[in-house]
Amino acid sequence: DHWKRQRRLAQPAFHRPKVESYAAIMTEHAEQATREWSAASTMDFHEEMMRLTLRIVVRALFGVETSHTREISHSLTTVMRNSSGPRLMLPGFARWLPLPGMRPLRRAVADLDRTIYEIIRQRRAMPEGSDDLLSMLIGSRDEDDAQMSDKQLRDETLTFFLAGHETTALTLSWAAYLLSRNPDAQRQLQEELDRVLNGRAPTMADLPLLPFTEGVVKESMRLYPPAWAVGRRSIAEFELGGYKIPAGATILMSQWVMHRDPRFFPEPERFDPARWSAERAQKLPKYAYFPFGGGPRQCIGNGFAMMESILLLAVIASRFELRATDGPAVEPVPGFTLRPRNGVVLQVTERHSVSTGNAEFAVPNV
Repeated sequence: DHWKRQRRLAQPAFHRPKVESYAAIMTEHAEQATREWSAASTMDFHEEMMRLTLRIVVRALFGVETSHTREISHSLTTVMRNSSGPRLMLPGFARWLPLPGMRPLRRAVADLDRTIYEIIRQRRAMPEGSDDLLSMLIGSRDEDDAQMSDKQLRDETLTFFLAGHETTALTLSWAAYLLSRNPDAQRQLQEELDRVLNGRAPTMADLPLLPFTEGVVKESMRLYPPAWAVGRRSIAEFELGGYKIPAGATILMSQWVMHRDPRFFPEPERFDPARWSAERAQKLPKYAYFPFGGGPRQCIGNGFAMMESILLLAVIASRFELRATDGPAVEPVPGFTLRPRNGVVLQVTERHSVSTGNAEFAVPNV
């Protein structure tokens, strides 16, 4: 009942027209970030995406360019780093045990709480709200005319920070990693972007015209799902596949495992964005692919995350070539999310534009 009420209160902030209104913010920040990149450099692409997506989610959530961005980023990183897979299965009281990483984890959560509660207090004190997501959450009411408490607002805010920042940055990081090692796929992506965008920034109207770009995003989340497992707790005893599951048991379903199942994905280890063509994707059984979870509790921010990933990838790949380096090996670490150990170090080279008739097309810098 509590979840249903929270979902009803939060849902208007994630209706399609509202989410689509943030497209211009996303491309604006992506263009600003890429203008600061040099024509040819080696960078930790993951670190750059973490900064970019945090700036976007802070703007969308709070409607401001906040000075809190750096401290929020540091605290979120600490939380993610100290939330390994086994710790997610521990009961709530275990966070107070003297286990490795628990003290910095508690400190980071306290810092996040202090920052977010202060922002909520400031927003409640404003005489007029704005059209950002926090204002919509503060102003939402259920059928009993009740509003969210500060604690509920804090929970929704932190959830959206994770969905709109961490997971999107990881999707783009793994996409860049895969593209840098699959030049043919990168060339197909750039050909589509050159044909559709013709050197300009992407808009919401361009998304239906970028099926291969969307396929790159979906295939990246298949091979390296930011949420690599999702948990559910059974409310009653039941039987599944010959196993008796007791009431109160926690059940994990792993996207990492399902997304690499050869029954549903031929050559599952191969990066193949074309497998997400409408014809091929329609043949997949339900829940063979579930990067955002599934059922009533599917991630409420999935539309925001998909739109952001496609738009940001379009801005970056239309202007830069991504190449692998001889740096540290990229290794997925299954913590709260699937982060890359040692980051994703790439050589990023600007693509030059040449004029063809009345149009300009970007071509790789050879």
